Amino acid sequence: MNNTATTVADTHQKALEVNLDATSFGSFAEIGAGQEVARWFLRVGAASGTVAKTVSAYDKEVSDDLYGSGTRYVSRPRLETMLDCEWKSLVQQVGDARGKDTRLFAFADTIAARNFAGTNDCHGWIGVRFQDHPRAEASDILLHVNLRDNANLLQQEAVGILGVNLLHALLNERAAPGDLPARMFDNLANDRLEIDQIVMRGSAFAGCQMDELHTALARDGRAQAVTLDSDGVAVAANEFLYKKSVAIIPLASDPRDDLSPEAIAACLETLRREVVGNPEVKDVIGVRLMVVDSDAPLPAMGKGAAMMTRHRQLYRATAFARRYTQAPLRFAVPLPALIRIFDDVRYQHLEGRLLEGIARLFGSNVRVLAYPCPRELLPLLETELGRGWEVDGSRQWITADQLRPAPPLLHLYEYLLASGFLVAMPGN
Repeated sequence: MNNTATTVADTHQKALEVNLDATSFGSFAEIGAGQEVARWFLRVGAASGTVAKTVSAYDKEVSDDLYGSGTRYVSRPRLETMLDCEWKSLVQQVGDARGKDTRLFAFADTIAARNFAGTNDCHGWIGVRFQDHPRAEASDILLHVNLRDNANLLQQEAVGILGVNLLHALLNERAAPGDLPARMFDNLANDRLEIDQIVMRGSAFAGCQMDELHTALARDGRAQAVTLDSDGVAVAANEFLYKKSVAIIPLASDPRDDLSPEAIAACLETLRREVVGNPEVKDVIGVRLMVVDSDAPLPAMGKGAAMMTRHRQLYRATAFARRYTQAPLRFAVPLPALIRIFDDVRYQHLEGRLLEGIARLFGSNVRVLAYPCPRELLPLLETELGRGWEVDGSRQWITADQLRPAPPLLHLYEYLLASGFLVAMPGN
């Protein structure tokens, strides 16, 4: 009860401070999760000095009449169309009367909150077009959010708090771009929602380093993961991974521990052959898995798509990918990374420890492809082998089926090899 009261009071105060600021005035357009953001400003008082209008278009025909047809209702293009329409209307209606002394803003969101059956992807797009000073050119901020509460009402509440935080940070605090993620999560636990993509445009965000901003989202747990396309630009995971077969390649801190480009290309080609003709698979992509935390420097990204996360356990990547695709999922790992998968210390937070972690990793249609190590790099394995592992044989290439962990782990390891969950890739 105390936590709820504190949240209401804090959000109440933020909304009131925005309302009492005579220099800001704008409109609200919300679709899909009530009018939870506008409601805060209407309920706290003094709204007439801030709220020009509110609109909510739940019916598809009404929405199409306002914003046009041809785009998905919960999408970035839809949000941008909403902002364009609401901003144009606002400037036409009040620009001359208020523009000289007022910073105008248009807030919009389009949300897919939890449906009655609880079967949908709960996410949305939230955006603000605003002036950082009167008569300024407009700047934009767009957010993609994933709603993690298990009830529609709680998701609506989270959207409302996030919206108030965002407007207060932009209009009252005038927070630096790098501080915005923390401000947006005021009074919100990280497990209630995620922000996995931010778009900033305009003079209010001049000099903002978007790569640093998205790295911080993953590092600070404000997103389970942030996905980047081949150009290094953040893309919402529900679009980037949807119905795609994914090869995940963990990045290593030691370059000698990385897979070669040839091995990665071969992995992708194998996966393409496997899914050919499958109508449920839209594409095959390779994604480098980058662990970002405060204790370690970032590994070199290189070229190609990536997934940033603060979690080192690979089973978490399985769970994340399975939110958006049921297509075949493959992990391509070198031998040192393979040995670390079986380190029980990594699973102490799980009730079932190592067994539970392995079960979560090897979900439906998940395989780990273990790539060999040339024998001259055997010293690279020495730290890992010191944990009770041995190498059987003396061939030029050390392969996964030559590794022998000490019993009883040996029995689990041999089972995974024999059943095809773990694939020992051959040497050259």
